[in-house]
Order: sequence, then C-alpha cells, then structure tokens
Amino acid sequence: AKLEKLPEIVLFADGAAIPFRGVAHRIEHRPSARGTAWIEHDESGSAKLCVAGNAAHVSRRVTDFLKREAMRALSEASRAYDLRLGVTLGKITLRDSASRWGSCSSEGRLNFSWRLVCAPPFALDYVAAHEVAHLREMNHSNRFWKLVGRAMPDWEQARYWLQEKGSHLHAIGDD
Repeated sequence: AKLEKLPEIVLFADGAAIPFRGVAHRIEHRPSARGTAWIEHDESGSAKLCVAGNAAHVSRRVTDFLKREAMRALSEASRAYDLRLGVTLGKITLRDSASRWGSCSSEGRLNFSWRLVCAPPFALDYVAAHEVAHLREMNHSNRFWKLVGRAMPDWEQARYWLQEKGSHLHAIGDD
C-alpha cells in the first residue's frame, strides 16, 4: 500500500514534464541549438526547459541547470533572511539529501537540497529562513520558531507543503 502511494518517477528526458519553481516545465531537447539549458515560454504561455546538444547529455544538462538555479535562489533567499535576522552567513552548499531539505552546521555553513528549486518559491524561502534562523538558535525551541516567524510570517503553509508534497521532488531526475 505504501509503494502505491509513492510518486511516479520522472526522468530528465525530452518530453518529460518537471516542476521548476513550482510550475510544470516540459523538457525540450534541441540538438542543433548552442548553449546548455534555458527557460522559454511558447505562444500559449506553456513553460519549456530547452536543452541543447547531444541527447546523451540532456539529463546532466537539466541537472546542472537546476543546481545553478537552486544555488542562485537559495543564496538570494538566505541573504535576505540573514539581513532580516541580523546574522552572518557562512558558506552555502547544495546536496541531494533524501531525509532533509536543509541543515546548518555549528560553524554556520548552510546546506540545502538542490531539489528545492523545483518547489514553489514560498517552500524554498521557508527552508532558507529556517536554516538562517539556526544561525541564531541551533535548536527547535520556541525562540527558534519565533525567529522563523519573524523572518517569514506564513512559514506554516510552506512547511505543510513540504510535508505533503515534498516527496514528489525526490521522484524527479535520474538518480
């Protein structure tokens, strides 16, 4: 019964629909195009993630694109929350953890799952706010949750989204 509830695996391949910033994007391989990967919208407004080059490189190029965008979005969100909470950011790294969306080391390093870039922006922002709050409170005390609330007043909605739909993010990609 639990296996039946698991989300369907979606590989990074031509024609596959994957979420990016919470919006479905169809992967479109363009073998004769130059470059790596980019976002376009067609005349109807549908979003596409276009990938140039050899078909054998589509999956890696999609993964690389998502990781670049995840680093940009998570760095930007973390910087906004560090200013709001008056803390200093350490190094930010990306991982592909199956058990947590982010973590904060005692040295102030923040680690995030690159898959957060597939979630709606409010979910990514919540994880950034949560981990930046750990730079002040390395626990989940009432003081910690007040800091999260100060950084992002509607954090509960994002936390609920990740609990309910976050497993779908782990079902995309080739690994």
